[in-house]
Amino acid sequence: MPRLPWWGGAALAVALLGIAAWTFRARGADAGSAAALWPPLHVLIVLTGSLASPLLPLAAGWITVFGRHARRLTAPAAVLVALVVLAGDWLDDGLPAWTMVAGWLLLAAVAAGLTLASTREPRRARTTPPAPPAEPAHPAGQGEVAEAEVLLSALHMVLRATDADEAALWRADAGAQPPTAACVARLALEGTPPGEASVPLAGHPFNWAIEEKLPQRLERGRRTLPSPWAEEMLLLPVDAPDGVLALAYPGPVPPGADVAAVHAGRHLSALLGLLRARGALERAEAGMRALAQAVRTLPGEVELDGFARQLAAAVRQGTGAGGAAVALVTDDLGRGKLLHASGEPQPLGAESFGEADSRLALAVKHGVELSWPDLRREGDRLPLLAPGERWSEAPRSAAVLPLLVDGRAIGVVAAWHVEPGAFGEREMDILRRLCSVAPMPMRSARRMEALDQRASTDPLTGLPNRSVFDARLAGIIGVFDRYSRPFSVVALDVDHFKRVNDTYGHETGDRVLRHVAELIRQTVREVDLPARIGGEEFVVLLPETPLRQAAEAAERLRCVLETRPLVVNGSPLPVTASLGVAACPDTPNPADVLAAADAALYRAKDGGRNRVETA
Repeated sequence: MPRLPWWGGAALAVALLGIAAWTFRARGADAGSAAALWPPLHVLIVLTGSLASPLLPLAAGWITVFGRHARRLTAPAAVLVALVVLAGDWLDDGLPAWTMVAGWLLLAAVAAGLTLASTREPRRARTTPPAPPAEPAHPAGQGEVAEAEVLLSALHMVLRATDADEAALWRADAGAQPPTAACVARLALEGTPPGEASVPLAGHPFNWAIEEKLPQRLERGRRTLPSPWAEEMLLLPVDAPDGVLALAYPGPVPPGADVAAVHAGRHLSALLGLLRARGALERAEAGMRALAQAVRTLPGEVELDGFARQLAAAVRQGTGAGGAAVALVTDDLGRGKLLHASGEPQPLGAESFGEADSRLALAVKHGVELSWPDLRREGDRLPLLAPGERWSEAPRSAAVLPLLVDGRAIGVVAAWHVEPGAFGEREMDILRRLCSVAPMPMRSARRMEALDQRASTDPLTGLPNRSVFDARLAGIIGVFDRYSRPFSVVALDVDHFKRVNDTYGHETGDRVLRHVAELIRQTVREVDLPARIGGEEFVVLLPETPLRQAAEAAERLRCVLETRPLVVNGSPLPVTASLGVAACPDTPNPADVLAAADAALYRAKDGGRNRVETA
């Protein structure tokens, strides 16, 4: 350069300045742009006197700018090379030419390496989603997986645009006790320590960003940062709703990163708005499909249990509810029982409800729909479905709608979710439509069940009748014929029943039969089938029971009847019975087992009554 004319050096400096300006315009403020600024500055310093140049303080400014963008190790190396080259220019006459060439080549290598490092992709990022609960509430659907992928892709772009080491999206839950913020998605450079999954909002910087709706810049001080390893952080409010985009840096926030972060926050808000719009559209389509399916299938369901399962499934599909329940109103006082409950969280111990003793019962009593955006904020502690219910995770939002026929509730539907505010106007509209379709099919299924109940149940005692017993006996005989599994029949006849009718009247006789039926129901096993086959005669079918064990069961039943008299007008009325027992394979022909039990019963009556005889 000392051999160039002044205009040649000036042209060289202008050309190099043009290259630096083009680099800065294409890349922005980063290490590559800072490296491209050194060659024209070096030429100007050399042309104006090397180390005696009045432009030398610009080199100190360049070192400051370059050090803020370059890596921790390459910045000192580049500065050292620059000083070596300047020293070589100053001692131009005392150094051989090859040292000057080597110095320039070394400076060019450092600049090229920095440029390549800054244009290379960021270090491999890793996702660190918040820690899942010990037992997931329900598996994520395809829509939730797609939304998570979109969020991670957006955070990857935010990470690159803001030159942060960690980008995380947090969402506040002001209704929690205490209020908390949970990490929805997190993306961090490899080697970055993982953060917490949730933090309390009280006094937390997240709360400031949410309440003020303004970006926040945090520096390490006496207060711990949301990312404890960070030196500085940027917090930006995001329309999630009540969301915060948190950017963490191991050192000072790079120049221009705060402006890029504001744009990134706006972009993320717009993206989340689009995701919510897409989710709303998908839920609307699911609601229409659920409604169409309910219109097609519910009228054809003749069993109450099947009707309840289909309606609960339609409610969950149509509204996106975590769980749903269908209950039947059993009397005019508003009492009822749960027919079916499904979803997560699953209620346990909820079987029946009384008059206004739950939120479900309140909707039945007043015949109105009820909804709660956040159950934790409700002052009362009424159970949602029925007294004694237990939840693995208490629902936050719920809606209850009665099924009305002629202004009277015959049933009720409940839906719930673990998130607050899950039932907006769209979800309530789907629920109303489903509950306008369901009452008539429910009434039809209820009538069919009542008809079936009358056809298969003894109206006086509530026990199965003769036709049910015969059908079950035929099935047991078929199993015996194929697998030779033992079974027994106990025949029971109330002693002196005609004398009870003649002495106390037929109403008392009916009470005696109901009393005997209830004691039989309480004494036999769940697998046994008690039935009334006529008059004062009862039978009990005992599958997988040989003769000796059946005789022991008959003796227990006889003792229960003998020791628990019926109270009539304040006085005990003794009730006893004679019992006959027969079993297969002790009876050679299975079809004769009932007749054999009857024969043993008559021997017991002839032997003095209140006793057990075996065939």
